Amino acid sequence: MNQRALVLSALLLASAPLAAQRPATADSVGRRPLEARVRERIAAVAKERLRLSDDQLRRLQEVNRSYEPRRRALAGDERDARIVLRSELARNERADNARVDDALKRLFRVQRQRLDLVEQEQAELAKFLEPSQRAGYLALQDRLRRRIEELRREGEMRPRGRMGPRPRGP
Repeated sequence: MNQRALVLSALLLASAPLAAQRPATADSVGRRPLEARVRERIAAVAKERLRLSDDQLRRLQEVNRSYEPRRRALAGDERDARIVLRSELARNERADNARVDDALKRLFRVQRQRLDLVEQEQAELAKFLEPSQRAGYLALQDRLRRRIEELRREGEMRPRGRMGPRPRGP
């Protein structure tokens, strides 16, 4: 149950770029303490599983904070390209091939940029983490991303209603 709550909370964090684009509401303001608790829980898990010292954990959190805006921007770029791609492909034979080509190029560019970002982040982490700790951290991040994606897919499969997903649109 604790892990599910952690993953659900992380899902909320993953949608934070969208929330940042909307005006603050009572609901979004109430989300901040939850996001802080999720960050604390992720830090605790990372510290325990990777056997990090307090200094390593502090530095890891600093690196995360410095790379997070770029990760979010790339996620937004990828989401935008996928929306265009989905929209055009839904038009079947009427799809605008130039827009499809552009969206595919954007997706590939985002993938290259994401790989570059991971390499840069790993270089920063190598200054204070052992290779095995860095590999363990990558594995933790990957598991969290996969679980978030599973929850998103499950949410998309739920019947729409109060707890269903928000409608998607271009």
